[in-house]
Amino acid sequence: MSQQESVGDAKRFGTYLRKVREGKRLSLDAVEEMSAGYSERLTKSHLSRIENGLAEPSVRKLFALSQIYAMPLTSLAERFELDLQREQLQIDLEGKSPEEITEIVAKLNEVGRYTEALLVCSAVVEDLLGADRDAESERWRRYFRIGVCNALLHLGRHDAAKAAAEELISDTALSLEQRLKALAVFIISCHRLGRLTVAAMGLEQAEKELRSAAGLERTKAEIAALRGNIACATGREDEALGSYATALEIYDGIPIPFEACKVRINMASAMIGKGQNDAARRQLEAALLVAEASGYDRLRALAMSHLALIAYRRGDLGAAQTWAIRSNTIARPREFATLVFRNCYYLMKVARAGGDDAGVKANERTLRSLLSKIDRGLPEADEFRATLAGGES
Repeated sequence: MSQQESVGDAKRFGTYLRKVREGKRLSLDAVEEMSAGYSERLTKSHLSRIENGLAEPSVRKLFALSQIYAMPLTSLAERFELDLQREQLQIDLEGKSPEEITEIVAKLNEVGRYTEALLVCSAVVEDLLGADRDAESERWRRYFRIGVCNALLHLGRHDAAKAAAEELISDTALSLEQRLKALAVFIISCHRLGRLTVAAMGLEQAEKELRSAAGLERTKAEIAALRGNIACATGREDEALGSYATALEIYDGIPIPFEACKVRINMASAMIGKGQNDAARRQLEAALLVAEASGYDRLRALAMSHLALIAYRRGDLGAAQTWAIRSNTIARPREFATLVFRNCYYLMKVARAGGDDAGVKANERTLRSLLSKIDRGLPEADEFRATLAGGES
């Protein structure tokens, strides 16, 4: 990267750092003085260069700033990474209306390109900050902030998603629908971070607010699907199936094919948990037809991965291998780490059953490389961790 490219990449981040400092009511002189005890002191002239996009901060300087500004280092690092990625964004938003950008984001989400969805939404939010603060621009800014929350959630950045959702929920100008969408992100993030009591309280609050609302059919479906996800994750498959059936009926009635397809796949997952593999297979085959016809890449990969699991459990190792490989042809380029991990886990087992030592070792290497990226709670990851802890190959 040339110095000129580097400077361009750093400009947005520098502007962000200035806003943080000014929000803390700190002068450049004050930050310089407060940084004196850290391994890399920040002079006011150098910090000014960083804020103006003329220099990039080192990790040690970012650490000092995180301490001075009372922010997690990971938050600053993620923001810096986001701005660097945004410079490489190949999607041209110039001259496009918010409605047109909304369609772009929807398409990105449908095919699982969540990093690009995050970059687009965050770019629009930042651009709208500099626009006239009229009601219309504020409405769109809140809309795309919700988009940021959702993208962070799909990318597994649960701490960042939770923080972004909490900040959004505190905005008293949110509509009820917007508040419930932000609350849903907060609930899912808490659940995946293991804060189950907080997640349950948030879900009860969301359902309470929905009961007093007229309309909002899509939001009702989203909350029903969310209850299903949490119930399924905690082993309450019967409750999950009831919630999914409610969500599916609403989505089919609106209709919203993408969300209906997603709920159908989640319903199949609950059925697999109950051992209802034939019923699950039928749901997955129906969902796969829709996903393939509509280009829902992540849902295609997910449905195939579930079909691989069903085939493995019924002892059809050839079908399990075929489904897992087909799923990985989508999941690997998109870096869907959880799906790649699960597919490779069963590919390793199929290889072991067939005496294919090279296949076992190749898939085991992939599993080891991905393990740190996989949340606890994925059964295959927990089993693999237990295998490693026991010293088995």
